[in-house]
Amino acid sequence: MEGNKYLNLARQARAENNSEDAKLYYGKLREVEPENAEAKFFYAYYAMYEGKNGELLTRFTNLCKSLLSSLPMVKRASISEDEQLITICEIVSAFVPEAWSLNRYMNSKNRETKVGDSYVRVFDASTIASCSKVGMSTIRDLGDEIVKLYPNNTQASKIAVIAWKEYVSLAQKWYAYAPKGEAEVYAEKIKKIDPSYEMPKKAGCISLG
Repeated sequence: MEGNKYLNLARQARAENNSEDAKLYYGKLREVEPENAEAKFFYAYYAMYEGKNGELLTRFTNLCKSLLSSLPMVKRASISEDEQLITICEIVSAFVPEAWSLNRYMNSKNRETKVGDSYVRVFDASTIASCSKVGMSTIRDLGDEIVKLYPNNTQASKIAVIAWKEYVSLAQKWYAYAPKGEAEVYAEKIKKIDPSYEMPKKAGCISLG
């Protein structure tokens, strides 16, 4: 079956950190299986850093939209719930570090090229802030959507906690972008599932280029 062939090739490329081939085969898989959630998410994931720097915010926003819309597609897939959660866990594991990684990427770009005494600003502060806010809220919503789709599944709750922990961590770093008191609310949600969890302290490391 053509879809299975592309899926296997895409997963192999992903395992080998071959982003070019992974995007290629996930793209082909999207064409033959438009409802394949793995293809929908990972195609956007591997497409994100392509193109011009000015397109990065749009590409990241598209990735966030693909992420949240892919979860119900996983739930509708004709596979067992355990298999669904494996797919969701892979998606979460790929996306959760991305908001912080993207912030670091954008800031490093702004310190790459120096002209005289000043660095060339590839990304302005508002673009970096927008990426940070979109990423942080998406990570929060990611955990919320997982428990909504699988309300009585212990494994799903544990996957949601991965997202929530990162949300709280980012909210304590980028506290200007998190609703007041929300980090504490999510810390309590986490503790109900992981009683050993300790909320990180607020840190003064907001970085906007």
